[in-house]
Amino acid sequence: MKNLLKKLKPKFASRDREQPFLEHLEEFRTMLIRCLVTVAISTAVCIPLAKPLLNWLQAPLLRVAAQNNYTFALITTSPVEGFMQVMKVIFATGVLLSLPFIIYFIARFVFPGLKQSEQKMLVYGGLAGAVLFAAGVALCYTITLPVAVKVMFYFNDYLGTTAYWKIDTYLGFVMQLLIGFGLAFELPLILLMLGRMGIISTAQMRKYRRHVVVVILIIAMILTPPDVLSQLQMAIPLYILYELCIVILRLRERGIRKEKEGSGE
Repeated sequence: MKNLLKKLKPKFASRDREQPFLEHLEEFRTMLIRCLVTVAISTAVCIPLAKPLLNWLQAPLLRVAAQNNYTFALITTSPVEGFMQVMKVIFATGVLLSLPFIIYFIARFVFPGLKQSEQKMLVYGGLAGAVLFAAGVALCYTITLPVAVKVMFYFNDYLGTTAYWKIDTYLGFVMQLLIGFGLAFELPLILLMLGRMGIISTAQMRKYRRHVVVVILIIAMILTPPDVLSQLQMAIPLYILYELCIVILRLRERGIRKEKEGSGE
């Protein structure tokens, strides 16, 4: 990590002079153009990957149906629906692949106006955010999504009906769930950054534990299907991460207190 910061330091060095507004505006325009071009190139690269991506999104559905002998069919109800779903998957994947480059371009624009400590916090936060987002998506895809699909199949079977699901409804359901888990797992990172900035303390986090549990359950209810199992599969890891944040911030607070006592302040 230190080597990475050293490599980035010359490009993200603080400005030694104030820039006029028009110069800032020109830099912003350049940054915006680079981001748009990156999204366009990433989207074009994903065109050949459309079929594997669609197969990957449908894999949990096919696996659950095969294991439990459920009958289903994914259907389209308009001539352009299939085309639109392929384009949505390609564009969403293109945006996801371009995010590291977009973040880099934004960092080059923003970092010169930040202090070195703030730059380090954003670099570490960005890397941690990517790891947490990937962890949330992985948890959802491997555990929560199959359970949610099985629950949906169960109620169709209970009613004695065959599942004829529209392809756009199913893909929207899957992508909402995956993105929802990824974003929800960013919550601990936000808490850690607020703790490092001194906005919240571990005493406050311990005091409002019960309120946090309620908030986590509400988030899980909004971002997951209406079955209790899916909601708990999001809520439990989030609460564990919340407790881990308390431990990390407590260790940091102890370190700061020891430094102050050592310096005689």
